[in-house]
Amino acid sequence: MSLFNPKHLLSACMLLAMGLTSCGEQTTSTTAEVAVVQHHLIQSVNPFIGTSNKGHTYPGATTPWGMVTPTPHTEDFRQPAPTPAVYEHHDPYIFGFGTVNISGIGCPASGAIPLKVSSGDFDIKAEAFKSTYKDQVATPGYYSVFLDKSKIKAEMTATKRTALYRFTPNAEAKTTNLYLDLGANVSHIKGGALTVHDDGVITGYNLDGLFCDTDAEAKTYFAMKIHQQNVGTQVYKDGKPTDKTAVEGSDIGMAYVFDNSAVKSLEVSVGISFVSAENARMNLAQEQNQLSFSEIHERAENEWEKQLAKVEIEGGTDEERTIFYTALYHSILLPHVISDVDGSYPKMGGTGEPMKAEGYTRYSTYSLWDTYRSVHPLMALLYPKQQRDMVVTMVEMYKESGWLPKWELFGAESHVMVGDPAVPVIVDTYRKGITDFDAKTALEAMVKQGTQIKDNPIRPGLANYLNLGYIPIDDRGGDPKKFTFQNGIVWGPVSTTLEYNFADYCVSALAKELGNTAIEERFFKQSQSFKTLYDPSTTFFRPKKKNGEWMSPFDPLDRHYDIRWKGSGGKGYCEGNAWQYNFFVPHAMPALKDLMGEKVFVDKLEQLFAKGQFDITNEPDITFPYLFNYVDGQAKQTQRIVWEEAKTHFVNGPKGIPGNDDAGTLSAWLVFSQLGIFPDAPGIPTYQLTTPKFKKATLHLDEYVYNNQTIVLEKPTAETRYFETVKKADGSLVEGFSISHQDLIKAKHLSFEGEPAVN
Repeated sequence: MSLFNPKHLLSACMLLAMGLTSCGEQTTSTTAEVAVVQHHLIQSVNPFIGTSNKGHTYPGATTPWGMVTPTPHTEDFRQPAPTPAVYEHHDPYIFGFGTVNISGIGCPASGAIPLKVSSGDFDIKAEAFKSTYKDQVATPGYYSVFLDKSKIKAEMTATKRTALYRFTPNAEAKTTNLYLDLGANVSHIKGGALTVHDDGVITGYNLDGLFCDTDAEAKTYFAMKIHQQNVGTQVYKDGKPTDKTAVEGSDIGMAYVFDNSAVKSLEVSVGISFVSAENARMNLAQEQNQLSFSEIHERAENEWEKQLAKVEIEGGTDEERTIFYTALYHSILLPHVISDVDGSYPKMGGTGEPMKAEGYTRYSTYSLWDTYRSVHPLMALLYPKQQRDMVVTMVEMYKESGWLPKWELFGAESHVMVGDPAVPVIVDTYRKGITDFDAKTALEAMVKQGTQIKDNPIRPGLANYLNLGYIPIDDRGGDPKKFTFQNGIVWGPVSTTLEYNFADYCVSALAKELGNTAIEERFFKQSQSFKTLYDPSTTFFRPKKKNGEWMSPFDPLDRHYDIRWKGSGGKGYCEGNAWQYNFFVPHAMPALKDLMGEKVFVDKLEQLFAKGQFDITNEPDITFPYLFNYVDGQAKQTQRIVWEEAKTHFVNGPKGIPGNDDAGTLSAWLVFSQLGIFPDAPGIPTYQLTTPKFKKATLHLDEYVYNNQTIVLEKPTAETRYFETVKKADGSLVEGFSISHQDLIKAKHLSFEGEPAVN
């Protein structure tokens, strides 16, 4: 039964099953809520999925790739954030609502423009706003909750760049209090600035920075408008009232006190920009434009319906459909739009200098080490216009800063994680036929990052990599006890070498597409150096010293060395151990099979799963279930493992994602896996095949690039678990258990022929 089936939408017990705190009587449905039941696919989305179990998602309102994401905060973020999650399902209290939040990331960030509400006498302390809560409702583009302490109902919806809050006061209280608390954002840097204007609008900015222990900083500008007449206003600084109408600092805010006898519903509009407060005003004026709450909500729903309709599912239970469509929903939250309605955006480099996007929409928040593996390939297939603009954004970032992004946030580079992850995204996009961007300049950037040894922030350890073919364990560029993402120390020499190998293969592939033979040959040769770290005596990729000797002792199960946090990676590895990197050569799987020998290759793969060393939450692992397809007679193991991993780890509830969603990476893995196709090597336009989850799925491809082509993926019955052959629309068979991107588009229809499962 779908959690958002209109027949059950007002059932409080069903809301509890969605991840709510009580099973009490549901409050009266508003016009905005009624609009939800008039749609189809959004009823199959449960935004509470992933809000526990370290999934780090949120239930708040947003639009596809939206800049603005009003959502509840269940911690007092005036204190250091305990986790990257702004909302945890099990937390008993709500402290306020942040207007800009990020889904599924590994470090605290943003939570900007926090609003808090209370009833009765105004008290600025965080405890005064802290409240238990009930009657939560979350659907695409809408969130509501009842705050027990103040007896206020809070609702929120959003456009791409603005939020609209609606608070229904406690009829028994004389006053309702609203506090804009710029010291309660999630970022490690608090506060900012605000100005109260003669027309009553407040403008300013919230600071953001020190993401994942880096020095990246940014400003989130806002313009806030109260739609009702207020009884009293007061600016605060450092917890004390001030007569000033313009203040700045780490602890500032603005309080409103409303007479409930004159206020039946309190509405607050917030416009956001990363360029200026004036642009935040502009975004607010153009996107809300005197629209009502229900009208903005309906537009958000319509946009979600349009994007979710790219995939049409037939068959499956309501529960299974909810899991699938929620995964698709989470896959298209990030990267988010950062350009304003006039195309303005902050120049890459953290300076905030305004620029203008001409002919494309500018995007931000690129968690590329994660998203290159599944999110961007999904975008290239289902949302090619947006993917094209994301790639254009990346190339423009190079033109502005001298480097492609690695982990960019709000126009500033953090250099978080390892490898050169922009490369496979751009190359994969180009090789799938989305070529409407400056590929020549993109190749120039890739070559620079793969050859410039001095002052190269993207590829630490490059000198040894180029000279030795690997990064040695005893020469990582500095003292690991003083590790930061900017100081050039290599985190995980084995992991980083393998990531560079993969990126170099992709550079070679793009050079070949563009007819540059010299670059093609050079980078292809570099891409093969993984062989220098393979130890046949242990059958693992193993850390090696600069003199060519193996590091000893060697424990393939070790997960804790000397960088970052406990469990952050064994000696030589990033966020994993030797088992979790044993097959990370996505560009050269046949070569790896030859290097190991087919028997060892299969045995090690089987042991990986049998010994519990496969970790679906560790990004390099997510391709491993598909590697059995590379061995004759082993494809059913891929079909079995993918099916079981999806069923075990992805469920309809707060714990429904097995770990940090990493900007949609795990969700996109599920979308691909349940469709029956998976891009095991972005940059190589090929999909591995597995059994589709649903009896039939129809992909409605875009007019841009794909000419409105449809692709049907179908199996004989809903119970079919295994297949032997895949038939195309013309009756011909797919060769083996993989298919190229172009053949998939041309095939129009893939029929997975097999038998129903025995169990």
